[in-house]
Amino acid sequence: MSISLPRPTTAPAQNPQHATIVDPDAHQVVFENDHVRVIQARASHGWESAMHSHRPMLVVNLGSGRQKVTWPDGTAQIVDLNPGAVVWQETAFDHAWELLAGEVNVILVEVKSANAEK
Repeated sequence: MSISLPRPTTAPAQNPQHATIVDPDAHQVVFENDHVRVIQARASHGWESAMHSHRPMLVVNLGSGRQKVTWPDGTAQIVDLNPGAVVWQETAFDHAWELLAGEVNVILVEVKSANAEK
């Protein structure tokens, strides 16, 4: 399955730092080279991750849960994390999230050559 999350089109009022800097307990680099950075994101019910940035990436969901995702303009949406779901995120983006149920267990493969301006 391949899906992409809709996002607000308004520009963020801030330039948040990368997820591995803002929330290193939940976002850990497990591999990096000139082409990709692979991050494993893990968190338990109730975890909140402050506003942070990501490069374009492939997301592979390993766990199951429900997140409230908040965009820089303050809008929020509920996102279900389903094991085996694969998501391609075409552009760099900023967001915060709160885990409402289950767990976050995802592999993020950030593609360094894609949309490198972020």
